[in-house]
Amino acid sequence: KALPRPDEKPRRKRGGKRYRKIKERTQLTDVRREWNRQNFAASAEEYGDNAMGITVGRLGAEGSGQLRVIKKAQKQAKLKLKAASYATQNGHQTSGLATSLAFTPVQGIELMNPSAAAERVREANKKYFNAQNGFVSTIRK
Repeated sequence: KALPRPDEKPRRKRGGKRYRKIKERTQLTDVRREWNRQNFAASAEEYGDNAMGITVGRLGAEGSGQLRVIKKAQKQAKLKLKAASYATQNGHQTSGLATSLAFTPVQGIELMNPSAAAERVREANKKYFNAQNGFVSTIRK
């Protein structure tokens, strides 16, 4: 296929998640929109500032209406964050690939109890890291 002429304009990008996200990031916000608007026949600012373009437009003007914040999106984000924190707090969820079967060379398949294994570890820690006795060395003297 022949290459396009170099003086052609670049193709207009349309949809796509990534491109939409980029466009959304550079999109004009409500604050900027109000900043760009000008009330006519109302002279509250100094002439010099207005002539130099140092104004905030209708941003602080009376009757311009308050900037609306999308409550629904905020609520959904809050719920999503809450659900994520619950998932990390529980931590008891295991993947579907996890199993309590252990394959040993002597016996073949052995059924393990995860809570019993945790109890064994707890007991061993009590033996070596006891609060009353302090740290007990495993090296024989």
